[in-house]
Amino acid sequence: MGRLKTPLLLQRGQPKCDRLGRIKKLDLSNLQLRTKDLDLKLLNRMKQLRELDLSDNLLEKVPEGLDLPSLQILKCSNNQLEDVTPLQQFTALEEVDFEDNLYLTVNDSYKISSLLPNIRKINGKETASLMNHVKILNRELTSRVTAYWEKNYQDQLGSGAPAGDVHKEFVKSAVKDVRYGPESLSDFTQWKVKMIAQQLVASKLTRKEAPSEEVSREDDSSPETPAGTPRTPATPAGASSQEYVEPMELQPMHFLQCHSKGNSPEDFSTQLWACAFEPACNDGTGLPGGASHTVATCGGEAVCVIDCQTGLVLHRYKVPGEEFFTVAWTCLTLVTQDGRKKRSSVLAAAGRRGVVSLIHVRAGFCYGDIRAHRKPIAMACFSPSQETHLFTASYNKRIILWDIGLPDYSYNFRPSQLLVLDASTTPLRLCPVPSCPDHYLLAGCEDGCFAWDIRLNESRKRDFEMVFLFPQGPGQAYKRVDGLGFVSEDVVASKGCTPGSICLWSWSQSLAGREDKQQVTAVILAQLPWSNTQLPYLTLSTCPEKAFVFCGDEEGSVWMYDVRRYLEQQRPLQAKVAPTKILRWPDLSARGQKMNKTLINTAVADPTFTYLVALTDTNIIAIWNKL
Repeated sequence: MGRLKTPLLLQRGQPKCDRLGRIKKLDLSNLQLRTKDLDLKLLNRMKQLRELDLSDNLLEKVPEGLDLPSLQILKCSNNQLEDVTPLQQFTALEEVDFEDNLYLTVNDSYKISSLLPNIRKINGKETASLMNHVKILNRELTSRVTAYWEKNYQDQLGSGAPAGDVHKEFVKSAVKDVRYGPESLSDFTQWKVKMIAQQLVASKLTRKEAPSEEVSREDDSSPETPAGTPRTPATPAGASSQEYVEPMELQPMHFLQCHSKGNSPEDFSTQLWACAFEPACNDGTGLPGGASHTVATCGGEAVCVIDCQTGLVLHRYKVPGEEFFTVAWTCLTLVTQDGRKKRSSVLAAAGRRGVVSLIHVRAGFCYGDIRAHRKPIAMACFSPSQETHLFTASYNKRIILWDIGLPDYSYNFRPSQLLVLDASTTPLRLCPVPSCPDHYLLAGCEDGCFAWDIRLNESRKRDFEMVFLFPQGPGQAYKRVDGLGFVSEDVVASKGCTPGSICLWSWSQSLAGREDKQQVTAVILAQLPWSNTQLPYLTLSTCPEKAFVFCGDEEGSVWMYDVRRYLEQQRPLQAKVAPTKILRWPDLSARGQKMNKTLINTAVADPTFTYLVALTDTNIIAIWNKL
């Protein structure tokens, strides 16, 4: 055939046009093409190309350096390909066909599933079950490689042996000795073990040799630290230096832009709104201790389910024209067609359309919608005691309690409306009270913090029962509560009413002084100094198992507070609690990212505080690992 030329590309491209940059579909099949015949300069001009057919040629490999950011479908069957790893350069790829390539096997299907987070079809088959199997293999192999390092090589670092030699020998030995899975997948597992071992080595080298990205203590009077130099602030005024806890180690692992419009890496405008970690379903597939590596994020038209350990996007659900504001998980007991019961994770996502989408994550699809409100939904959360009970808060100033029902084996379900709770303004955050989750719902709203009686009795529509009063700063009249979360069964963290501060207060002690009044004075246990920003809606989150509070700010930092000592207070101390750590947004220029400083509107840790996920207003998701 010879080298490709522009006239042939225009002739074979669709739609018919006079510019390569406008072509969206290109058929180069059955032309006897070899890899050397592909002109990268010409092909790389096709930034809108979505489908490329290279079938029935003589290609020995897919060339590196193909810059096709919009490519979603690649057909390369009946060639002479020997390696699929170059396909990882097509980050938006959703379908690939490589059948009838003599040297490619089922192992290569597993490699593609591991490399391409958005892949939906391989050789015409859906990949949902394959992706799940890859996830399980990756989890087990990571565990075995880590154990292999700790048993055989970790102690060698202190024996005087050069670190580089130890790491090189470890990777080589792990590939040889770490085994898992059927023999038919040995090529994939050895390839994956090598990747995991190299990543583990890289993290060890980063911690040992690279400048720390963690913060260091600094006196208030010291000169301003140069940009890019990590630091912590001095202990805030009013906080005892004895309260300061040395920062824990956190390692930045992954930076993702999986919510971009058209999968464009240049999209820094899509707003990310919320994230939530998958709960353990106790079906034998969860991690020890109920930990979860899987997090759901929402923003723009997409909901993404991400494996924090690998950084892979396991599932991406899109609704054109939607803007998702909230996500919430539950575990449902589903009955299979043969009558077996199985616990499965279900994800609820909602936003601008006022519709709740119910997604069966393992099956990889949305099985139904609930038209919950006529206006956008700001927040949704499931009851901790009733797996099918879902609260939705809307801009129509209402909170509705739904029973989403249990889907049958054909995914038929019947949602029902149980309660309607009226609010005077928009509810922003919802928290069922852990000590009485079927009695009270706490909500942060535009005009304060309210509680509703949610017991299911004859009245299906009701107003709030209590409003909580917080101390106001001098000259301040703020009422908005835009951050809310329980740190324990009794202690609440809230943000908004007191500028520059997060309040810790006691639910039980506040109610003890109520005396049947509608207005209840919140009993403040401690104040957590925070950013003095005037920006609202920077989400507060809590990690009750570890007694941590997290909140991002407008300067690209995550404020982290260890509040264990304040959870058992029998009397209000109103102490000022210095942050245990302020985690700075790292310099991403070395990773090819253009945004080095950004507003962090959400920061959430998994229940065991192994991973911390931060969402930004510049469409970047950051994942840190606690070491």
